[in-house]
Amino acid sequence: MAYFRGGARRVALNLPHGFRFDPTDNEVLIYLRKNILDQQLPANVIPTAEVYGTKPDELPFCEFKHGDESYWFFFTTKPNGNLVTEDGYWSPIMDARIIDGNKLVGFKQHLVFYKGKILSGTKTRWNIHEYRVNPGTFTAAEQNDGVKQKISNLVVCKIFLVKDDPLTDSDGEIDEDDGSEKQEAAES
Repeated sequence: MAYFRGGARRVALNLPHGFRFDPTDNEVLIYLRKNILDQQLPANVIPTAEVYGTKPDELPFCEFKHGDESYWFFFTTKPNGNLVTEDGYWSPIMDARIIDGNKLVGFKQHLVFYKGKILSGTKTRWNIHEYRVNPGTFTAAEQNDGVKQKISNLVVCKIFLVKDDPLTDSDGEIDEDDGSEKQEAAES
């Protein structure tokens, strides 16, 4: 039996041996929607963490135990304004709509972490896919004040490192030297 540590309590999970949490975009939105509505989740496999105010390499990855070791999911609250940590910031690079059949059910935003100050930071290999539920999928009866606030603030983040790149060092920073000097020397 697996255990999930939710806050100060341990919750037993009845997951089959070999279970791996590898959801589609639509399945992530099901978990998010249920969390927003305070409904029981199919399985408590997505922990809660303060993602945007924490350095990526200091996130509690050990709390996410039921997925692939190359990415991690967290429920988090998205702050208004810039997404800044003490040593860098998250910058959005792409937005996508998530469609189920012919219905817009949510949104996915791709963000990349930069070390340093905004507009002059160094790009790293840390990435986030941030999932938000489309507010239009909730009925009027479901949208009390607490739910409205959660709809606008609560997201799921899938955090991952892009695959190794010869121009990237072991800390996830992209090497400023693009190898052009070596190529020029070889051509001489």
